[in-house]
Amino acid sequence: MAFFATCCARLRRSLRMLCLAAILLQGALPAFALKAPQPLLLTFSLKEQPITALLETIEKVSRFKVVYDHNHADLQKKISLTAKEQPLEDVLKNAFRNTRLRYKIIDNYIVITAEAPAPDLPVQAVTVALPQQDKTVTGTVKGKNGEALPGVSVSVKGTASGTQTDAGGKFRLAIPEGDVVLHFTFMGFLPQDVPVSGAVMNIVLEEDVKALEEVVVVGYGTQRRKELTGAVASVKSADLAKLPTTSVTAGLQGKVPGVYVSQVSGAPGAQASVRIRGIGTTGGNQPLYVVDGFPINTGALNIGGSADRIDGLSIVNPNDIESVEVLKDAAAAAIYGARAANGVILITTKRGKEGVTRVNLALSGGVQQLWKKPEYLNAQEFATLANEIHKNSGITPNPEWAEPEKLGKGTDWIDLIFRNAALQEYNIGVTGGNSKLQSAFSAGYLKQEGTMIGTWYERYTARANMDYKVNERLRFGGTFSFSYSQAKANTNNEFRLGIFNLAKMMYPTLGQDAVIQGKPEYYTTQGDNPLLRAQSMDQRMRDFRTLLSGYGEWEIISGLKWKTSVGADVSNNRNRSWLDKFERGFARNLSATLNETYSQNYTWLIENTLSYARSFSGHQLNVVLGQSAQKNNSSWISATGIDYLNDQLQVINGSKEDLRKAGGTEGQYALASYFGRVNYDYKGKYLLSASLRRDGSSNFGPKNKWGMFPSVSAGWNVVEEPFLQDVRAIDMLKLRASWGQLGNDAIGAYNYMSTFRLGNALDNYVLGTGQDLVVGASMLRPGNPDLKWEASEQVNIGIDAAFFKGNVYVTADYYIKNTRNMLVSPPVSIEAGFQNAPFINAGIVTNRGLELLVGYRNKVGEFSFDVNANIATLKNKVVSLGVGQPITGASLSGYFDLRGTYTEVGKPIGYYRGYETGGIYQTKEEVNKTLQPNATAGDFRFVDQNGDNKLSDIDKIYLGKPWPDLTYGLNVNLGWKGFDLNLFLQGMTGFQIYNISKMTGYAIKYFGGSGLMNGTKGALNRWTPGSNRNDVPRLAYTDVNGNYFNSSSFYVEDGDFMRVRNLQLGYNLPQSLLHRVKPLQSVRVYVAAQNLFTFTRYSGFDPEIGDTSPLASGIDDGVYPQPRTFRAGLNIGF
Repeated sequence: MAFFATCCARLRRSLRMLCLAAILLQGALPAFALKAPQPLLLTFSLKEQPITALLETIEKVSRFKVVYDHNHADLQKKISLTAKEQPLEDVLKNAFRNTRLRYKIIDNYIVITAEAPAPDLPVQAVTVALPQQDKTVTGTVKGKNGEALPGVSVSVKGTASGTQTDAGGKFRLAIPEGDVVLHFTFMGFLPQDVPVSGAVMNIVLEEDVKALEEVVVVGYGTQRRKELTGAVASVKSADLAKLPTTSVTAGLQGKVPGVYVSQVSGAPGAQASVRIRGIGTTGGNQPLYVVDGFPINTGALNIGGSADRIDGLSIVNPNDIESVEVLKDAAAAAIYGARAANGVILITTKRGKEGVTRVNLALSGGVQQLWKKPEYLNAQEFATLANEIHKNSGITPNPEWAEPEKLGKGTDWIDLIFRNAALQEYNIGVTGGNSKLQSAFSAGYLKQEGTMIGTWYERYTARANMDYKVNERLRFGGTFSFSYSQAKANTNNEFRLGIFNLAKMMYPTLGQDAVIQGKPEYYTTQGDNPLLRAQSMDQRMRDFRTLLSGYGEWEIISGLKWKTSVGADVSNNRNRSWLDKFERGFARNLSATLNETYSQNYTWLIENTLSYARSFSGHQLNVVLGQSAQKNNSSWISATGIDYLNDQLQVINGSKEDLRKAGGTEGQYALASYFGRVNYDYKGKYLLSASLRRDGSSNFGPKNKWGMFPSVSAGWNVVEEPFLQDVRAIDMLKLRASWGQLGNDAIGAYNYMSTFRLGNALDNYVLGTGQDLVVGASMLRPGNPDLKWEASEQVNIGIDAAFFKGNVYVTADYYIKNTRNMLVSPPVSIEAGFQNAPFINAGIVTNRGLELLVGYRNKVGEFSFDVNANIATLKNKVVSLGVGQPITGASLSGYFDLRGTYTEVGKPIGYYRGYETGGIYQTKEEVNKTLQPNATAGDFRFVDQNGDNKLSDIDKIYLGKPWPDLTYGLNVNLGWKGFDLNLFLQGMTGFQIYNISKMTGYAIKYFGGSGLMNGTKGALNRWTPGSNRNDVPRLAYTDVNGNYFNSSSFYVEDGDFMRVRNLQLGYNLPQSLLHRVKPLQSVRVYVAAQNLFTFTRYSGFDPEIGDTSPLASGIDDGVYPQPRTFRAGLNIGF
């Protein structure tokens, strides 16, 4: 109860602060719609004139049109009013005093209504003053989902008589006698002609799906979706709002076919791994992110020395996003050339629009918890297995464990270390503008505690977007965004062969003296203590980041525009890691240690584009030519202090002077580019697009700095052909095809140069007769001046279709993606004289797959629904490495060389390789019949694949891969009256996980030395004499058969899973209630749950294993589990 009370108190305080901020921001903004710079400061004098005379005056001196019921008696009331530069709102309030008249400003209209309907009018009337006609018709206009449509133009067909609907979608219009047809028009909807058949009409307008005027952002411009010839997927702000998330990448998870998003960790603020259409290289595979036209660095941020990483996209608040476009094929991405081989993600933030000022508050809070509790052995279970190990190894058992049943369950360290963690988020946004200036301002705050004690993440963001129109030909604009992030972790091995295995559950949390010198005296006599670890280590990160950009656009002549954009991205990061000195039994750290790292990144960008658009005789031509220059300067400096006399003096100079160490480095990266694109279409039927980019990158030597990246694509809007004009069921049918080449320069700086190490003790040389050691240098890697681009050649064939007035929609793509000149570092022998072989361009990798999105939406009465599903297949294959030996991944164990991943021709990148286990020897007689001389009953039987009666490396086989064959998502949106429900399922199948955590979880052996470790419940399934079990080998101190030391199928499990990623129920308060509180435009409340259920057969903590490196993907050495989150939120619009 105290936890929830604290959350409620924080929510109340934050709500008051945000409301105050909204008032201050609204007052600071220009009066976008209510006070234009001059016309709406009114100066006039009326004496005994009707109110209608005032309304006519307003129309003459401003851009507003005033709509009202000319029959209302109060409009004829005589008023005397004088104003000198008085605001419009004050004028209207004074004029309407002592009347029933009320006003509402909607875009360019002032709608005058009455408090209550006139007695002779069944519907509130709003109309332009027209000459009195013989009869009147009233009605309501709505969209197909039941939403009222204000501002719909309603006219008598063939005449100039007309009106517009009011804020509630209602209208009243005088019409002549006889047969009359009303004409309804509204932007984004199909026009409709309806014969008048009665005094009251209810009209439903259909969206203009056939026109498909949706505009999507592409590189250096926008295009209508029906004109696209590339593979571009869009996620709009409305889609992101249905999945409350704290990061941009999490909002894409399962939404876009072909985009594989996995969380690297469940730690708060953790980064996500994003892969578009597979893995094309053993190096950098992250896509290029472009925020409002600025390509940004999204490298993950370290937290001290911990294994956790903070999302590098923290500069972008998901609540600020207008849309996210994913450029998946070469035709769409080639305009970004050298950095587009892994795809491009364009993020567009919200900008101001002409109209009334709008304020939006978004408040939410919730709680996170483990979706699955790691199951470790309790005290009785551990003692039982420990005694068994001692017996099997001929060792005298520990007398304290002689009677396991008396130990009971012991201390549940999981319950002590993990918690229900609070989550709170507050956002405010203000948008508005007039015909000259449009602005958008936002601010946000996020505090996310980790489910593991001592971990948290905090983020502050602010953003301002402004656009100013000088005249019809000249525009300026700019963006300012700021973020401050800080995070805390408590250890670098939360699960990784670490504290939970070292902690035995039979021991208490505290020693006999509960507190010594004001600090808890944690029990550590016979094992590690997770609470001590959590309290003794303090790892923090702070990051400041600012992104500034501006543009100027000049339309030289009609259709010809010049645009210059400049920008800067500055970040400053500090990492700090402190470890207390302690010596308490088994757990000890004899010297307090502090490590601090400061880093800075500065990037500037300047771009110039010249665009030309012209239409003539059914032909439409769009041309873009451009130049871009970008440079990055980075530096970091690190210092370490060891042995502190006073743990309160946590600065480097507080340590022993002779034990201090320091280091640092600097780096530069530059990219110069020229690019062009031509789009052509004929009568909207035949589409053609071609682009070319030339990039020069500092990552390559003088011979290969520059590369060319072309693309060409074509489309055919079949639905525009005459033979389909009469087929009403088909709204859209477009065929697409593309080819192009993209580049990847994310290979690291200076690899074309040789690198040396200086001053390491291993590099010292013996010179002279005295055999004295002198400082020397050794070569780490020879350079390769011929190093060049990794090139990705892509082919894409696609189809876009919509049927039955857009209710059924389909998008399908098939692609082949060949990566050539992949960087490879061949194996090298120690006699070579250097540690690593030079990089060479020798590899070829192929990815191919099918992507499909299909959906159905409709409305039946008050019930509306939109159900869509997406699937994507992937096949990854290495075609060539240019070297004779496979590339092996890093060792999976810190205690011995256990290689689990390999990359070789004919197989996927980073596949798992090892021995196949053929069960467990049940008797010694079975062992004697085979050639595993070190085995005994209870050990694994490894399969001799080639039948040569011996086990060797050639008996190791393909065991699985980390890349899924199939990814899928199912999105269900339901609406009924004011309620809305969203259900989102996401999953993957056809991939495996290398569960290296079984090594310590099942063996219970401390591989770093003598002694036993605690294990997981899986160890209870070990082999025992007579059990005939074939899953887990026997328990023993020694492992001469290599049950755990060998890479084998024992570690490889199916990772297939399906998650209920989001379940959200919301309710929008009806307008009838909101009208009572004048400023309110909308109020929505919702409750949501993320990661509610996970369906999987994987035995580990979590099947969602993120990949930080292609050669170490899918390796589960104890991942921080994804949390299950329950959240409630409130969205308010003013």
